[in-house]
Amino acid sequence: MKKQLLTLLLVCVVGLGLLGGSVDLQAQPGSPFVVPAVQMQDGFGQQGGSVTIDNIDNPKTFNPITQNEASSSAITSLMHEALIDTTGQATLAQSLDIAPNQTTVTIRLREGSSFSDGEPMTANDVVFTLNNIIFNPTISSTLKDAWRVSGTFPRVTALDSLTVEIASPVSFSGLLSAIASTPILPQHLLQDDVDNGNFNAAWGIGTSPNEIAGTGPFRLKSFVAGQQVALERNPFYGKVDENGTQLPYLNEIILPVVADDNVRLLRFSNGQTEIYPPRPEDVPVLRQQSAQGVAVSVQEAGTVDMNVIAFNQDSADANLQTLFRDVRFRQAVSFATNRQGMISANLNSLGEARFGPGISPLFWIGDDANFPSFQFDLNQASALLDEIGLATGSDGMRQFADGSPVEFTLLTVQGSTVLTNDAVLFANDLGRIGVQVNVRPLDLNAVIDQLLGSLPPQFDAVRITINGGDGDPNLLRSVFESTGSLHFWKFSDGFGAGVADWQNEVDDLLEQQAQSLDLNQRANLLADFQVLVAENQPVIFLYNAQGLQTFREDRVGNFSGTVENATLLNPEILFRK
Repeated sequence: MKKQLLTLLLVCVVGLGLLGGSVDLQAQPGSPFVVPAVQMQDGFGQQGGSVTIDNIDNPKTFNPITQNEASSSAITSLMHEALIDTTGQATLAQSLDIAPNQTTVTIRLREGSSFSDGEPMTANDVVFTLNNIIFNPTISSTLKDAWRVSGTFPRVTALDSLTVEIASPVSFSGLLSAIASTPILPQHLLQDDVDNGNFNAAWGIGTSPNEIAGTGPFRLKSFVAGQQVALERNPFYGKVDENGTQLPYLNEIILPVVADDNVRLLRFSNGQTEIYPPRPEDVPVLRQQSAQGVAVSVQEAGTVDMNVIAFNQDSADANLQTLFRDVRFRQAVSFATNRQGMISANLNSLGEARFGPGISPLFWIGDDANFPSFQFDLNQASALLDEIGLATGSDGMRQFADGSPVEFTLLTVQGSTVLTNDAVLFANDLGRIGVQVNVRPLDLNAVIDQLLGSLPPQFDAVRITINGGDGDPNLLRSVFESTGSLHFWKFSDGFGAGVADWQNEVDDLLEQQAQSLDLNQRANLLADFQVLVAENQPVIFLYNAQGLQTFREDRVGNFSGTVENATLLNPEILFRK
């Protein structure tokens, strides 16, 4: 089921920072957070049992700060939590006192909050997580981008053992969404790694489970590479149901490593797993299994996740670097991308074409009649390539001025039929305008390594999906701001080398919207941002797929859905029937 991006509370108070005042997240300090019964669609569960959902690859890390791929976040999201979340609930925060201009938030922590190893969680852990880890220039994390405003980070201070003050130098519309995106880590386990400069390698996949602790509903039990991750319930978790039963209900969540879509489908159909995020082509088959307890849900297409094809504008190949940096080439490729063909062939028509960046529905203008459009047009694409000066040889293929062929390799994720088929269709269409594209499927982690594992990145082009966060537009800065940690398509922008004028304007717009507390002004700034990005196509936007969910309703209660393939929503209230 579709993830709720922002509740009214967060739209007005957290996500946009329009209001100030005190927000009491639950009365009675010292008590656990009580999950309202209304959120439990199947009612109260009982403790015990396990649920199995296949993961698409081995996790690369158990560190929630440095992880940047879905195979890791599927695990870390179950083990770690933030002070508040994007639905307005909290395990760790008792109350928030928000300054009217949203420059300062004072957070009172819930008494009795603990990490999964039983050690108490205090204000010092919050200060440590932010000042020593997130704001640390030597530590790699996409979360940095969510916290930076006016070129700096907020000041974080422990007022006492249970009270933290976070003060921004300017009004910061994304402050509370940054808080909601940041898990709190244990100082007692990680201080030495920070002091020794080893945090980027901390909590790797070889770490013993008893050396890892978080505040989430589960903790690591075991990991066998190439086989599975096993998580067990956190006995110190700070949520209960209205009957006083401690959550989570489940004893275990098992995540076998299964990279191939077809194998995952077969395992689910055979009853070896309880939850399976299906491909569009699987929906008709799975609907025929309703008598076996299989439930299928098809939702509207969202606007946050971005299905894209990206070019490495810092390619070591001089011809490709020049070509990829030419906006006419990117526009030509966008015209040559048959989005409707991809949607029909690979999504079973369950999707919508997109020409611009994912953004929360509150700020989406991509359906406006004046929004830049790149409808499939090979003639227009060819004309732009001619304008660049890419001549056509006797074989009909394009050539650079030095006579070498216009050719590049397109990476995609092996085992994902949707991404691979998109890449093949894209390659075929570019071949029709004389550009040779060689599709190369790799496992997910290998693709991520080529995008983010080295500087400069070692790829020509890639078909990938970028997660847009939980709905606050400020989280898009990691991708589209020149210094963003996910700005992998032109990493040199982060060093101020040859930054395009339009990119500087994008940076300014993103900074202005981050400091704006006026909803209309922020919407206008973000509209200008979207138009600029769509005009320049720094990445080729493809489509938004409709959300698809499948689970065994005869075995699992209170299923709320998944994101990023295997990342479970509300895992604490799942129960085994």
